[in-house]
Amino acid sequence: MTDLNLQHTSRVALSFLKDRVTHFKIGIIANEEWVTRYIDQDFHKQFRMMKSTYWVLVDTVRPYYPVKCQRGDAPLVTVEKAVLMTLCYLGKHVPLSDIGDRFAVAQSTVFKEARTIIHILCDLKDTFIVWPKKSECVVLSRQFEARAGFPGVIGAIDGCHIEVIPPANQQSSYADRKCNYSITLQAFHFVGISTAKTIFTNISIGTPGSRNDARVLKYSSVYRTIMRDGVESMFFNDNYHLIGDKAYPNRMWCMAPFKDFGNLTPRQRTYNYHHSSTRIVIEHTFGLMKGRWKRLMKVNTEIAKVSDIVLAICVLHNFCYLHNNEVIQKMIRDKRHMPNQHVPNNYADEASKMQGAEKRNRIVCLF
Repeated sequence: MTDLNLQHTSRVALSFLKDRVTHFKIGIIANEEWVTRYIDQDFHKQFRMMKSTYWVLVDTVRPYYPVKCQRGDAPLVTVEKAVLMTLCYLGKHVPLSDIGDRFAVAQSTVFKEARTIIHILCDLKDTFIVWPKKSECVVLSRQFEARAGFPGVIGAIDGCHIEVIPPANQQSSYADRKCNYSITLQAFHFVGISTAKTIFTNISIGTPGSRNDARVLKYSSVYRTIMRDGVESMFFNDNYHLIGDKAYPNRMWCMAPFKDFGNLTPRQRTYNYHHSSTRIVIEHTFGLMKGRWKRLMKVNTEIAKVSDIVLAICVLHNFCYLHNNEVIQKMIRDKRHMPNQHVPNNYADEASKMQGAEKRNRIVCLF
């Protein structure tokens, strides 16, 4: 190549480099000062939240993070670094060894620190996943009704499957309808008061994937409370209810669609249309959460730890939306006493079934 060609190539390369936007890349650096060098867009791509949200999360976790003692020459892992490693673990489906290489720590350190932060997030469940108060229900039902004209809704309910590695002696219990091994995440959500962002208000995690949604519902804390204390204990009056798909039973407090065997009236079909248009928001919420936290694609760890990982992600999902809505400071509410075991009252459930049919027919008449 002639000198003239070399000079021309150099000028083209320099011109190209001048036009490029500089994005900071992580090297093998063990301290956290480089975090502030990320632009917001790149930080969100790497850690699944904005930098401002990350700092609030660090301040939220810090009081519960264990105090450590220096051992040998290895630097202590700070809470800032522990949170970043956990966000990488939950946000990307990559091996622990890759995260360890990135943060210049051993794979065992990544595992230990991620478990610590996950346990802290699980302990914060009752702070960030809370059932709506009576005073909030009017606003919630209006916001749901604004979506598709369906009245009285304060929450949508649905379940999704999280792929797992099942115990060797219980594989059939964890096989779902798609022939994958999974556990069920069943969730309720409502439209947030301030900016109509979707957040979870109750979750039930860990049921083997072979069980259907209606059976999972019967083991949830909401169902047990209703059977023990009555519908008013959760829904405050007869006007409010959840909305679920045809897998759920139609009850006074849970409106299901009419099953279509070709014999529905025009009003019943219209009811189903408005019902589906309202309920679909919970499916969108699951999609957003799985899109952000890639670890949910398949949790390849022992089954006893899977529920904690899924719960921590649900807490982070709510945390991100609540922080963006600037209502994170006053989320601690009175905790309801919900026992771990309760035998449902079948008579109460049958009565609710009849009342649910009457209530659904009244709603049909509105369309």
